[in-house]
Amino acid sequence: MKILLVKPRWFVKDGVYRFLTHVSFQPLHLGILAALSDGHDVKVVDQDWDEVPFAEDFDLVGLTVTTFSSRRAFDIADAFREKGVKVVMGGVHACLMPEECLQHADAIVVGEAEYVWPQLLKDAAAGALKKTYEQDEPTNMDDVPIPRRDLLRQNSLVGMIQATRGCNHACKFCYLPNVPWHRHRRRSPDKVYEELKGMKQNVIFFVDDNLFVDEEYAIALCEKIAPLKKAWSVQAPTTIAKSPRLLQAMQKSGCFFVQVGFQTVHPGSLQRAGVVQNKIENYQEVVRRFHEHRILVQGFFVFGFDGEDQQIFKTAETHIKQMGLEDALLYILTPYPGTPIYDQLKSEGRLLLDDRDKYGWANAVFQPANMTAQELEQGVQQTYENLFYFFKRRAPKQILKWLPFFLRHPRVLALVWQALHRRVRIVSNEPNRGSGKGEPRNRPPAAVLPQ
Repeated sequence: MKILLVKPRWFVKDGVYRFLTHVSFQPLHLGILAALSDGHDVKVVDQDWDEVPFAEDFDLVGLTVTTFSSRRAFDIADAFREKGVKVVMGGVHACLMPEECLQHADAIVVGEAEYVWPQLLKDAAAGALKKTYEQDEPTNMDDVPIPRRDLLRQNSLVGMIQATRGCNHACKFCYLPNVPWHRHRRRSPDKVYEELKGMKQNVIFFVDDNLFVDEEYAIALCEKIAPLKKAWSVQAPTTIAKSPRLLQAMQKSGCFFVQVGFQTVHPGSLQRAGVVQNKIENYQEVVRRFHEHRILVQGFFVFGFDGEDQQIFKTAETHIKQMGLEDALLYILTPYPGTPIYDQLKSEGRLLLDDRDKYGWANAVFQPANMTAQELEQGVQQTYENLFYFFKRRAPKQILKWLPFFLRHPRVLALVWQALHRRVRIVSNEPNRGSGKGEPRNRPPAAVLPQ
């Protein structure tokens, strides 16, 4: 069969991920499906960079779907189905809203696909697709093949890799507790080493939701990959800063940058969000410990929890400036359809928008408890503006502090310098916020990206 695998557009210009404007965030999951499609002619399209080839003939089209990309995914699916092409959907939205996806697809994959994809292809070739494919057990990470990177858009600067899946935390704003792959699993350090060894890039990003659930595993992985002398970055919880052994292993293995989920500076919001692992009074110490090990820190913060009013923006700005961060990403709480927080807000009559394009963590799609939706959006936008000048002013000093690293990787320095001069624009100027027109204003935080 001739198969097309598509990641609908995520990235939007002037979004919070300004450091990734010139970096393609490779859809490794589609590369894995391609590696599991022996005997078939496979093409992978990342709509962030390439057009969908509607004029070409395909026997099967596969789409990875998130809430914020679902409208575009449905449009793509409908266009191919009108031509008589079979369409299958997977990803977060197919897990959370299976019936909705089946309105636009001939089949869906609920959960991970490694063990069901080969059978799905056999059924498709025989003209006998089932409506739903779901694995009976979580994927053993050592069974995951190396992605077909030759089919992915080549990124000469940053390579993507995955060592673990899942997370042991249960943050209420995250999709992970509500999908089948939430349980943490680890890939053997030897397999990660072999895949990294075969990658041409010297700068690597681990796309894992939480690489550090098992500290001994994380240390063993760091020790295994250290001889490769790769510079790598990853998402990280605040808790790992408590372990000098782990931080030392990360430093020795080449970790230079972490994205840390501080989530909020409001004590009540930590409790409401179920972020029991974070302690606001320790944030500054967390950053200091990373810096002691020559690791740059970018912080994630979410706004819009019940209990917060407009004072939260000034409070957060003050905390962020005192923490010593290199950068901060600010998000608006976004309830994914199919999750408990969405059902709660819906039952309380507080949902304002059902425009899925707005579910990219940059729009207030619900009525906050102690401010208006517009005040929430504008507060985040103004905080971004204030922090833009703050981080820009201190950037030269920070760059000099980490100059040896940047001299070894001058293209990373160029990327950082360009990003520091690029403003974040999240507030839409559309007069009708629920019109459904236009593209979403942002990418989602890494912690909710399907990998």
